[in-house]
Amino acid sequence: MLIIIESPNKIKKLRSILPQAKVVATVGHFMDLPSDKMAVDLTTYEPTFTTSPGKKDVLSKLRDAAKGEDVIIATDPDREGYAIGTMAYDQVRTFARSCRRAEIREITDKGVKAALAASIPFEQTNRGLYDAFLGRRVGDRLVGYILSPIASGELRGKYSVGRVQTPAVKLVVDREREIRAFKPEPFWVLSVLLDKDGTRFRAFSVAGNLKDKGGADAILAAIGSACFALAEKVETRETRQNPKAPFTTVDLQATANSQMKIAPERSMKLAQDLFEAGLISYHRTDSVRIADEFITAIRSHVSSRLGTAYLPAKPNSHKSKNSQAEAHEAIRPTQMRSLQDIPAIIGREGLSGEHEKLYTLIYRRAVASQMAAAVYDATTMDFDVAGQKFRAKGRVLKFDGFLAIYQETQAPAEEEENQRLPPVSKGDRVPKVGEELSEKTTKPPGRYTEGSLVKALERFGIGRPSTYASIMQVIKARGYVRVEKGKLAAEPAGEIIIDFLTEKHLWITELDLTRKMEEYLDRIEGKEPGASWQKFCKGVHARMGYARPAERRSDGAPSEKALAFARDIARKKGVELPEEAKTSAVACRVWLDLQLNA
Repeated sequence: MLIIIESPNKIKKLRSILPQAKVVATVGHFMDLPSDKMAVDLTTYEPTFTTSPGKKDVLSKLRDAAKGEDVIIATDPDREGYAIGTMAYDQVRTFARSCRRAEIREITDKGVKAALAASIPFEQTNRGLYDAFLGRRVGDRLVGYILSPIASGELRGKYSVGRVQTPAVKLVVDREREIRAFKPEPFWVLSVLLDKDGTRFRAFSVAGNLKDKGGADAILAAIGSACFALAEKVETRETRQNPKAPFTTVDLQATANSQMKIAPERSMKLAQDLFEAGLISYHRTDSVRIADEFITAIRSHVSSRLGTAYLPAKPNSHKSKNSQAEAHEAIRPTQMRSLQDIPAIIGREGLSGEHEKLYTLIYRRAVASQMAAAVYDATTMDFDVAGQKFRAKGRVLKFDGFLAIYQETQAPAEEEENQRLPPVSKGDRVPKVGEELSEKTTKPPGRYTEGSLVKALERFGIGRPSTYASIMQVIKARGYVRVEKGKLAAEPAGEIIIDFLTEKHLWITELDLTRKMEEYLDRIEGKEPGASWQKFCKGVHARMGYARPAERRSDGAPSEKALAFARDIARKKGVELPEEAKTSAVACRVWLDLQLNA
């Protein structure tokens, strides 16, 4: 048996589980569109994939290893992984005895053997996944290789345009300009300091933020001589805080960014290592479901370590936003372990302290997701001070529940929401020991962090969880945004490209259109009747209005002027003018853009 995977880092682990199997890695995409030309037929949109640089030996290795073998194609269980698997299938199907597809979602003895047992003939798999990949890959090539040279030429610099990266940059640029345009306004907050039997606490004016300084001073003067606050209403109610669902890809990237201060691309690299070591389930997912047997393991572990009080009567049910995601699982540990054992487990796999922190984060979130709610007593007290109304709020933790395992670092809560309150009854006269009128100013919206931008992309339906880390990496590498004190700030280049595209190619910056494109790709993946990757690419191409009338004849061929210019460029560069550029104005323009911006 031959198993074909993507990452060579999985080979050792798989061989330890299946010592009789041969394992070969493609090392990611081994075939792709070449970087030096469009490689897309602009009439049919058929791509011409070539062997990726440095991967020529992969093809021969796959074919040689597959001869006479039962082949299991176990590339990653997502759209990109399926595309790599399809290309591998095309290379080995005539050499192999049989070809099957397996989706390995955890690299453990049980997980691998279950995946192999559930494998199906590759011909019976969902071809819609590959078609959606083609739509994404070819559509992105059209945008990048047509709009990027246009933008670079007109802006006289090196600029990149992307179907997903551009809306991401626009979000950062729009927020930056919103911050710049913000005009702070002053307001005043009035509070009284009360003391009940040695416990001091604050009550705040129910008038809220006071915008009139004169009115605020008048209230301050009115209460200045008062010695007591009369309790008019005291209300205590029990509140519950339920645990969050286990991590999806987006939630993991956002939480790791806020708690570990690492970029999304870094958290994905660490998660990839943990997955390949067999420590976590597959890390590219938008599901929040956990397998029933693992829920049972969590409940047994929590019961033995903390007691049954920390478990809900029935397992918690978390629903994924996308119903199709329910077929998969959230990111979770592959085995239940004691927290004290984690350092040794990470060390045994030769992983780092960062891996340990991320694994612990995943572990705590998954376990906490099946624990009991935290319980608080939330108290509200209304007071009258010299005819003016004030309110004090506080919250006391009665039962920690899931907080015993998992707490997220949060910004300091408002003083009036979290303070400790003494016992007070209606009608009590509580001594007033001071008052305060503090001046504040309204604040502009905050810049995105990399984590909050990822969440925004998910909210707007831009891109997919598996692409967010690379998007963050690209927009930083292109110089469109920078990280400043943990926040994303727009660079001049980012503002320049967004202004240009907003004026000349507005569609590429529209968030709603990008969302609809992603939804259409999902329809292709689901093999919805009438949806095709060719239609998707044709729609993208048409949006660009690319073939300019002045550069083409009525039959679509380049004008004599355009053709003469192209031939002159070919002569000066010592290259051949492609045949398709002689007959297609679109192809001619693309070739010119590539040559002029090389």
